Amino acid sequence: MKISTTILIMIMAMGKFSYAETYVDEEIDIYQIKLIFISHDPSNYIDYDDNFISTLNLEKRNITINKNNCLINNDGLCEKYNSDYKLDNFNDYKKALNNDNDINVVKHIEWLQEIKEKIYIKIKAGYDYSEDIFNDQLEIKDINILSSGKITKYEGDISITKKEFYQVALNINERKKMKPPGFFSNEVLVSKNYIIIQKIKLNKITYIDRDNFGVIISISKVKDI
Repeated sequence: MKISTTILIMIMAMGKFSYAETYVDEEIDIYQIKLIFISHDPSNYIDYDDNFISTLNLEKRNITINKNNCLINNDGLCEKYNSDYKLDNFNDYKKALNNDNDINVVKHIEWLQEIKEKIYIKIKAGYDYSEDIFNDQLEIKDINILSSGKITKYEGDISITKKEFYQVALNINERKKMKPPGFFSNEVLVSKNYIIIQKIKLNKITYIDRDNFGVIISISKVKDI
């Protein structure tokens, strides 16, 4: 199920919206990125597939956004931006999405950065399978699909680059339970990887949709405020 038409209309009415791409010919030092990661599939289960092969989880150095609208410095740390209270945000969009029973807001993050080198922003959220694994209710046939810390339904990263176009790169692992045949068989944790490359417009809201989840994202320049 994709994001509802009603919610899309609300977002379009509240701000500029885009599915397309555009050429950019300007130099911008600091960008604000606003992102809402949603799920439109409440189930943590996947149908049994004898040929299913889990995607390995390859962790890389990434940055965790602990407080929205922080500024990523040259050391890869997200520090407080002094004028963060003057910035626009996605709070109203998040509130509208939370009112839709068919949508679950999994993650809402916002940050500021320069786009000189590729920076990976961590996305880790959703149902936590850690307790199920610890209590032996969930089997792990390939430990390489796991990561450090909590074992969440969604985990990966997002990066923003700019050459001729602004481009978003998403690398997301979606973990689900799969019930093997046999009455006494334990559920198995499996993982599927999504790599999404999308050109987007500056100062527009873009919606990227996949099988069970979607991403609402906006990139804008930070003016002198």
